[in-house]
Amino acid sequence: MQHALQVALTKKAFAHIDQGTTDMGRDVLRHPVSEYTCPDWLNREKSTLFRDFPLFMGLSGLIPEPGDFLAEDLGEIPTLLVRGDDGVARAFVNMCRHRGAPLAKGCGRNASFICPYHAWNYNQRGELVGLPDKRSFPGVEQEKMGLIALPTVEKDGMIWVIPTPDRNGAAHIEQQLTDHLGGLSDELASYQFGGYHADMTRTITRRANWKQPIETFLEAYHFNTLHKNTVAPLFFHNLCLFEDFGLNHREAVIRRSIETLRDRPESEWDFITHTGLSYQLFPNTIFVVQADHVETWRVFPSKERVDECVIRFDCYIPEPVTSESARKHWDANIDLAFKTVDEEDYAISEDIERGYLSHALKEVLIGRNEPSLGHYKKSITQAVKSSSDKKTGD
Repeated sequence: MQHALQVALTKKAFAHIDQGTTDMGRDVLRHPVSEYTCPDWLNREKSTLFRDFPLFMGLSGLIPEPGDFLAEDLGEIPTLLVRGDDGVARAFVNMCRHRGAPLAKGCGRNASFICPYHAWNYNQRGELVGLPDKRSFPGVEQEKMGLIALPTVEKDGMIWVIPTPDRNGAAHIEQQLTDHLGGLSDELASYQFGGYHADMTRTITRRANWKQPIETFLEAYHFNTLHKNTVAPLFFHNLCLFEDFGLNHREAVIRRSIETLRDRPESEWDFITHTGLSYQLFPNTIFVVQADHVETWRVFPSKERVDECVIRFDCYIPEPVTSESARKHWDANIDLAFKTVDEEDYAISEDIERGYLSHALKEVLIGRNEPSLGHYKKSITQAVKSSSDKKTGD
C-alpha cells in the first residue's frame, strides 16, 4: 500500500477513535435468509459467480518454477494450474481428452502430465504429445486434442482464472480482470506480491452456506463478544474503515497499537502493522495483508449441499523457511489464525446455519455499522441477477 494512502487511512482511524465512530453504510439492510438455504438460489450462484467471474487462485509463489502445478476440484470445474517451461502460468480443465480422467491431483512438479487411465501424455503447455496406439484413433487430429484451456491472467504476483473455456483471447481476459477489480489494480500492485513464497495450506469443510465464512470477516461489531478471549483485546471494538471497488472492497479493523503513531512523524506511519487489513476479492476470497505475511481464505460451495462449504487457507511469507525458529514462528501465527477464525467464527457460522434451516427466520438485519457486510450481500444479489439476465438474453 502506498505511503500516502497509509497516512490518509491512519488519520481517518484517529478521527473515528477520537469521536467514538466508525464508517457507516447508507441504511439498515434487510436480507432474506433463503439465500443461505434455497438450493435453487445456490445453483444460480454456482452457474454465475463461479463460472463468469475471474476467481483468485493464489499468488505466483504457489507455482514458482516450470512444471509446478496445483490441481483443484473445489469449484465448478476441475482445474489444473501449471507453470509451463516458458514460465507462463496456465490453467486447464483437469480432464483427459480421451475419457475425462483427471491428469493430476494435489500439487507438485511434473515434466508432463500422463493420464493414469490410458497414458495419454500432455506437456506443460497442455499439448497432447503422446497418444498410445494412435492407429486406433483414425481421424483424430492429435494437435487439436490438447487440454481445454481456461482464461488465465498472472498480474502483479497474483493468478486469476475464469472457469469457462476461453473464447475471446488474452487481451479480453486482461480487460475483464481490470474491469472486475473496479479500480483496485494499482493498490494490489503496490504490495509487490511476486516476491512472496507459499508456505502452508489447509483445507477444511464446514456445515454452513459458503457465504457465511466470508461474511464473518466483514465486520468488527462482534469482536468484544465472540472474540473476547482471543483477539478482542488487540482491536478497537465496532470500528472499521471501508471502501468499495465495484463488487470488491477493502476493510480495515484497527489495532489499539495504532495509538503509538500519534507522537511520530507521518513519514514513519505504518498503517498495515497497526490494523487488520483485508480485501474481499469477489466473489469468494478474503485476502488478508499482515505486516509480515499474507493469508488467503478461498471459500467454495459444496457440490451436494446448500449448508456445506469447503475453505482453502494459504499462507504466503516473504522468505522461505530455513530454520527451526522460523518454522515455530509461522506455525504459531497460523495456529492463532485458526483458533480465532475456525474455532470461533466458523463454529458460530455452523450454529447460525442450523437455525436458518428451520425456516423460522425470514430475514436478517445488517446495521449501518457493518458497511462491508452490507456491500457484499448487495454485490452477490446484484451479480447473480445480472449474470442470469445476460444468459437469458443470449
